[in-house]
Amino acid sequence: MADVALTRAEFLRAVAAGAAALALARSGEAAAAQASKPELTLEDLKAFLKLADLRMSDAELQQVLQAGAAESVAEYAGLRKFVDSYDLVPRETFRPVGIERLKPGRVAVRTRPVRLRRPSGDEDLAYLGVTELGHLLRTRQVSSVELTELALRRLRRYGPGLRCLVTLMEERALRQARERDEELKSGRVRGPLHGIPTGIKDLFATKGYPTQWGTEAFRGQTLDYDAAVVERLDRAGAVIVAKLSLGALAMDNKWFGGETLNPWNPKEGSSGSSAGSAAAVAAGLVPFAIGTETSGSIVSPSLRCRVSGLRSTFGSVSRHGAMALSWTMDKIGPICRTIEDAAVVLAALLGPDPRDLSTVARPFEHRPIDRLDGWTLGVVGRPPREALDVLEKAGAKLREAALPEMPPGLGNIIGVESAAMFDEITRNGRLSLVENEWPLYFRSSRFVPAVEYAQAQRARAKLCAQWDEAMEPFDCMVLPDAGGALIYPANLCGLPQAIVPFGTHPDGKSRSVSFLARAYQESKAVAAADVLQRATGFHRLRPDLSPFA
Repeated sequence: MADVALTRAEFLRAVAAGAAALALARSGEAAAAQASKPELTLEDLKAFLKLADLRMSDAELQQVLQAGAAESVAEYAGLRKFVDSYDLVPRETFRPVGIERLKPGRVAVRTRPVRLRRPSGDEDLAYLGVTELGHLLRTRQVSSVELTELALRRLRRYGPGLRCLVTLMEERALRQARERDEELKSGRVRGPLHGIPTGIKDLFATKGYPTQWGTEAFRGQTLDYDAAVVERLDRAGAVIVAKLSLGALAMDNKWFGGETLNPWNPKEGSSGSSAGSAAAVAAGLVPFAIGTETSGSIVSPSLRCRVSGLRSTFGSVSRHGAMALSWTMDKIGPICRTIEDAAVVLAALLGPDPRDLSTVARPFEHRPIDRLDGWTLGVVGRPPREALDVLEKAGAKLREAALPEMPPGLGNIIGVESAAMFDEITRNGRLSLVENEWPLYFRSSRFVPAVEYAQAQRARAKLCAQWDEAMEPFDCMVLPDAGGALIYPANLCGLPQAIVPFGTHPDGKSRSVSFLARAYQESKAVAAADVLQRATGFHRLRPDLSPFA
């Protein structure tokens, strides 16, 4: 076969099989599908070979036709009909390098003692963190109902202007707050989150309220059960007050309500896709919120909105009831005022769940430390010199480090998995209601051969081993801002990352410092981030909310 460029006509012939399968899917009956199997020709297969960079003779292609290529296309329609729920994910799952090193242990977070009197004004109360509010609740200086009503008022006042509020959950929240106060009176404390208001990204199923995934394609959708994250927050005593915005299908910060804005800059979006979670925490609407990340969706808005975020190791928090984008990459984590607060929240979410086969039983222990004596931190890129000085002063040894480059083709993993999850709206036309780049990605990913997806997963395994080896000499790595080009490979490897605000760049843009750790070593990333954060006051600064009122 001669090597020639793929013409538009040849490209269209290559998708003929897919178009035929779509017609079959709409027919709805397996028998009808078999009767109307597509007519495939040698030219159709030759066009596909160009996409797959393969060479076969006409005789070999004729054998493929005789082996039942057309019948296979017809069967795909029946297969799609069988996959009848967005909750269905493959039983095969990803395991980060390092799972073999996991040892039995406990989940325990110790925080610094809090000595605090209730602020005289609501504005000051609204900007307190989880551990501070927990102290006020347990010493009866404030009630859960008071905190919940304050959060609801602020969400009503600033949520529409910031475009971070999707659904206010007032009835549920006030009922829970009253229950939490009664429990406190009787001496029952569920844990450090008891009675504290929170918001969740609107991709977590919540019984009785819409779960709309940020797009008109699913606007009005209700799921009649609670996500595992909702269950665990309830069990921990937190009070969920609102569903917060995410970019459409977890991309960027634009949803059917508009663009979620950065509380620090009304001319700038809050970044995505945990856009509403980060904006609401930064604006003092809730003390903490829950986000998700596939490739940057916690760390990026945390950077933009100058809050503290913690992406957990893949498989640490159950994703049951959360919109799936990539079943081998999606992760859950908290966005908070401080990184210590994030450790407290993460501890409440951890644990295996038979409904999410990726989850594992794993330890997580955090205790506050003031020094990093004996620590070696790998410096990647150009973190702020002032931040590095703080870490060195705390006793850490800093060494320049490099992480292996990512091979080409691994972008196909998120592309193929997301295209599979949203195959139905790609076929039924509702994909046109998703107003970002997902439609392009979903359509393009249809032309990734299955063999190349499997090859990408094999290459991913090699990359994960290389990264683990490169990180082994260090307690954790220090990165500028959210990590830039390292965000996707770090997520491919399933690694945890802590991010804390660190002022602004010379151009006025938000600046942060990140700490990237090996799998299941969140405690190291949190400890180093906490030492840096305690030496600065950036997490205490507040944005001017007057443009959003």
